[in-house]
Amino acid sequence: MIRTAVYAAVFEASSGAYAQTEGALPASTLITVTPNEEITSKKVEVGTRVLFSVVNDIVENGVVAIPRGSQVAGTIAWKTGKAIGGKSGKFEVKFDSVNVRGRNYALRGVHRQEGKGNTAASLLGSILVSGRSAQMLPGQMANAFTAAPIPFAVARHVPAGPAPAVTAAPAAEPARAQVRATTTEAARPMVDKSLEINPR
Repeated sequence: MIRTAVYAAVFEASSGAYAQTEGALPASTLITVTPNEEITSKKVEVGTRVLFSVVNDIVENGVVAIPRGSQVAGTIAWKTGKAIGGKSGKFEVKFDSVNVRGRNYALRGVHRQEGKGNTAASLLGSILVSGRSAQMLPGQMANAFTAAPIPFAVARHVPAGPAPAVTAAPAAEPARAQVRATTTEAARPMVDKSLEINPR
């Protein structure tokens, strides 16, 4: 048991350990996002909340600070509907926050989406034909930026210290020699033959 404990201590000291340290993704880091579902000027109004997903892992110093798929919340900040005379619909999305491992961190940035105008109607001066609604679909990308540093944990290896010296088990030979000496002493005769009355 003692020898096993000593070997375990040696292994622990030689292998080292891992410690958690803090890092941070800098402010103004670019994040590419895509909408979770269709956003169209026909259905949204100013103040409508919309959701996006982070397209790629955001890596800082070899560590994934924002995992791919993290949810980004945005708000429709401005909108115009399509109009007669070839004018298209438009809207702007303001990016508010990104959720990273259960915590929300502020974002900044605005994306404007415009529908295609009806050029022919504009040239002809038609008042019967209007432009198209603005539409943003999943897979279409937009850019947001971190508004402040986003912290993350880093696991770093702590170098091992010197291994403790292993103390050898005490030798059993002295004890055995003592037993042999005691046995030899006990075998000696207890009576001196020179004192016998009738020596043989």
